[in-house]
Amino acid sequence: MISGYKIVDGHVHTYATDKIAHRIIQAFNEIYDIKFENPGTGSIEDVRSNMNKEGIDYTVMANFAPPKILHKNNLWSLEASKNNKGLVPLVSFHPEMEGALTELLEDYIERGARGIKFHPMAQGFEPGHKGIESIYDFCNETGFPIVFHCGRVSNARLNEYSDLDMILPLIEKYKEIPFVLTHMADGDRQAVVSLSRSYDNVFFDTSIVITGYPSIMDVNEPSWLDDQTVIETVNEIGAHRMLFGSDYPWGSPGHDIKRFLKMNLSRQQKELILGLNSIKLFKIE
Repeated sequence: MISGYKIVDGHVHTYATDKIAHRIIQAFNEIYDIKFENPGTGSIEDVRSNMNKEGIDYTVMANFAPPKILHKNNLWSLEASKNNKGLVPLVSFHPEMEGALTELLEDYIERGARGIKFHPMAQGFEPGHKGIESIYDFCNETGFPIVFHCGRVSNARLNEYSDLDMILPLIEKYKEIPFVLTHMADGDRQAVVSLSRSYDNVFFDTSIVITGYPSIMDVNEPSWLDDQTVIETVNEIGAHRMLFGSDYPWGSPGHDIKRFLKMNLSRQQKELILGLNSIKLFKIE
């Protein structure tokens, strides 16, 4: 907690050890031509240390993996959350994943899963793939939240699977699913405003686009560097539609939190964005 604000970082990637983290980060940075320096490793030890340092109350683990190890990775995330206070697990799916997906999801929820994370571009599947239709049906019936990576990765675009146009048909079809579009819908302010007016079930996470980390601000094209752009967007769509997220260990939650705290927003707006929206959406408390 900082200055009385409950802080939830709604977008963090976590790994078992620094060694594993370094290997994955290096490979990811090479694939997506990421030039800036990572502010941390994302290992559980590193994340917990950073939470204590920056006053973060909860960290939402937005992990994903290739289909062959995805179930194992989901179970690891769920176990890590049980063993580490303040960690909130999301799980992921893939059309090529083995097993009955809805049965797996029900089991994950019993084990503590609070939502689903899809990164279609990195995972290599169309978000509307028939193989995961049962997941959408289940989430629509239960109101279980789904977080979508939306847009590029550090200006790299390997395929179109995370483009807003690919996700929009799902938003239109499944009106009872709370959808979170990361990176403020690829930093497209016009799309954010339009979506917020048309769909009550769409939310946006602030990661990378509303950043205070100098290394990202220097190189990342979609970032909103002008605070006034952020303030106008918050006032137009409502603070209740935005969730704070850092994308750690690529983004820096400490820098991002400080930027929000300095903005000319009301205390209530900051409370919603920095923590209360995530607490409500992911049923953290």
